[in-house]
Amino acid sequence: MLYKYVSFETGRKILGKNAIGFSQSRFFNDPFDLPSYPQEPDGNPVEGIFGPIHTWAKEHIWAEHTGILSLTRTPTNPLMWAHYANRHEGIVIGIDAVVAGLTCENSNLIPAQYGSVIYVSRRPNQPFVGKPKTGIEVGGTHHFPHDHYEKLQRVFLHKPLCWSYEEEVRVLKCLMGISLENRDTQSGHFEIVDVGGRNLYLLSLPQGSIKEVYFGLRADPQAADDLYCEAKNLHPSLSVFRCEPDNFNLTVGCSLYRG
Repeated sequence: MLYKYVSFETGRKILGKNAIGFSQSRFFNDPFDLPSYPQEPDGNPVEGIFGPIHTWAKEHIWAEHTGILSLTRTPTNPLMWAHYANRHEGIVIGIDAVVAGLTCENSNLIPAQYGSVIYVSRRPNQPFVGKPKTGIEVGGTHHFPHDHYEKLQRVFLHKPLCWSYEEEVRVLKCLMGISLENRDTQSGHFEIVDVGGRNLYLLSLPQGSIKEVYFGLRADPQAADDLYCEAKNLHPSLSVFRCEPDNFNLTVGCSLYRG
């Protein structure tokens, strides 16, 4: 199980559409979180990673054609509730990564089981341990290339140490070929929606992918009751929880939601 912290209204849309959004990295809040081509100590790019394309071009192409879904390992992290679920007024969606297809190596550039973020105080610049035996298309690879994993980690999965509380797991998909006219590619079936001037790529999930919902400490009770009824109709096997303060341990507890 992996979890997505969202506002109440965004959570309602995820449950209603049975879809989850992939975003391009250029819309991330942290400018240090963009795809970064590995550098050697002298500042020159580490050679032999993705073929003879200039460093800036690689980073641009990856950023433009790669969708990233950021998930986490726990639904009860107080900082995550404060930062990503509208100060505990939102909800957390629990997703079965296997049922959702997020572990599939044929349709994910980086599947969930390989997407654990590595938190660092500085980016690694030592030579790569392994050497890829196959070539891949920069920005156009839909599957997970095992022999390029070390390089993909350095480009997409390194993040400043101060973010380690997130316990983030990322799933990456190639967005190349997806358009308003063509919604189906090897990466899955997508709907492109405009959210405040940026494209969000909504991946349709198989039925049964969404397993859990957690209402925040400050979620509006009436709105929670209404969404509980809607969600149980759409997702009959859904487990729903109400978060509550654990004042002794100064953390977030939860109990089964009765509606």
